[in-house]
Amino acid sequence: MQDNVLDFVITVSQSQKSEQTVYYQLNFFNQKNQLVFSNQQRYSELKKFHQALETLKITLPSFPGTHWWKSVNSDPDLIEERKQLLDQYFRSLTCSKVVRDSLIFKNFILSAQKEAEKKLLKEQKEKAKKAEGLANQNKRTVKRTKYQTPATNPVNLPPTPGELKERSQSLEHKPSSCKIEKENGKGSKLQSPILNFGGSKIFRGILSNTAKQ
Repeated sequence: MQDNVLDFVITVSQSQKSEQTVYYQLNFFNQKNQLVFSNQQRYSELKKFHQALETLKITLPSFPGTHWWKSVNSDPDLIEERKQLLDQYFRSLTCSKVVRDSLIFKNFILSAQKEAEKKLLKEQKEKAKKAEGLANQNKRTVKRTKYQTPATNPVNLPPTPGELKERSQSLEHKPSSCKIEKENGKGSKLQSPILNFGGSKIFRGILSNTAKQ
């Protein structure tokens, strides 16, 4: 662990404000094994780290102070100024061998690395969950497209206006057909081969033969 810590360079690259709290992003770079990670911390947390280093009884870089007459977090210019001062502070701090060899500094590095790994793991889980949800959605879409084919002959559906019109037209022709059948029935009755003559039944064939003679 000591060899890794000796080569660490810490810089402050940016600030991010969330509601009334400002977070400063610290970038950690190990020049020996090219390990790179980042971590966001509040000003109050960094101040506690500096106060812990003061127990080493050595000369430390000047830590950015506060403005008692106004709030830094409400002024973008002051936030930017504090970010630059914190960057200078950490660049100078890592030049001190006593600081680098201290348990306070090593624990600070380890804590920041664990937080970075935890954040990365959370992002990977959220990304995998989102990808899984998208895959399931695509499967449901394919399933609906495959099995929900519209029926060619709908069953138990109300008739369309066109069907109602066809049915009404078919009903209108029924009386005429019945009438034709009745007329045909009458015609067949008149053409019966049996005739009544004087109360006696005479066949039409006999009369036609008599007429010929």
